[in-house]
Amino acid sequence: MNDKRGLWAVVPVKRRTDAKRRLMPLLASDERAALAHAMLQDVLSALTLSRSLAGIVMMTGEPSAAALARAVGVRVIEDLDDAGMVPALTKAGRQLAKEGRDGMLIVPADVPLVTAADIETLARTHQAAPSVTLVPACGDGGTNALCCSPPAVMRLYFAEGDSFRKHQDEARAKGIAPQIVRLERIEQDIDRPDDVAAFMQRPSATRSYAYLTQIGIAQRLHDMQLDACTNSPAKGTA
Repeated sequence: MNDKRGLWAVVPVKRRTDAKRRLMPLLASDERAALAHAMLQDVLSALTLSRSLAGIVMMTGEPSAAALARAVGVRVIEDLDDAGMVPALTKAGRQLAKEGRDGMLIVPADVPLVTAADIETLARTHQAAPSVTLVPACGDGGTNALCCSPPAVMRLYFAEGDSFRKHQDEARAKGIAPQIVRLERIEQDIDRPDDVAAFMQRPSATRSYAYLTQIGIAQRLHDMQLDACTNSPAKGTA
């Protein structure tokens, strides 16, 4: 990586107290924070190994995430307002545009399976400005990666329902035909208990997999499934 115009990755990171609330009650508060930190390490590892990025920016108001970013040479833009994902990313896009950067690649902090090869694929596929390239989330209508050139070329809809469709519609409204790239490892995020179950079915060398294994998540998922079966109404009953 170097300080050239190029494509800059942007990773938005929430505060520890807000980390992965939809994983309750599967994980306690401290466990959710630890998993979020492990996933962030996995994502940053992939990004820093990529040779197609001109730089990486983290948008965060979380001191521990900022310290991790700086330790691996990632630029931090403080998100002290903590107004949410879209305002933070919009701020990042405007800053990169002001600096004359060519494009922005948004990668969430909860796609621990992402690899440098996935980032290389996205960078190769993404075209010269004006352009938008999207990777969908697996099954929920979300967006798990977005490249846009110039960085502030369009409105963003992350954290909203059906954001994948909305991003496509927004690109077309700007006169840009969005490119869709299917990358299985990026498509799989960890947001809900079902996502954890799917992630654990695919052993990996990630810090996230090691942490979940360490805390015995397989048994918890098994117990949760048994509870669901026990509490569900029997067939043929009202």
